[in-house]
Amino acid sequence: MNTLILISLAISEFLESFSFSVSINDYFILISIFVLFIFINKNSVINKNNELRALA
Repeated sequence: MNTLILISLAISEFLESFSFSVSINDYFILISIFVLFIFINKNSVINKNNELRALA
């Protein structure tokens, strides 16, 4: 979770360097996108492991 926050902060600082204003809502959106992405990846790995066990 700490890395997600650092990544979102890095992205927001990158945007601010182009003089975009980044609000708390943007932080929340970035963090939620990263969390959803990781959650989807974990589920796909779990599903693949279950399929392999079912075939064995």
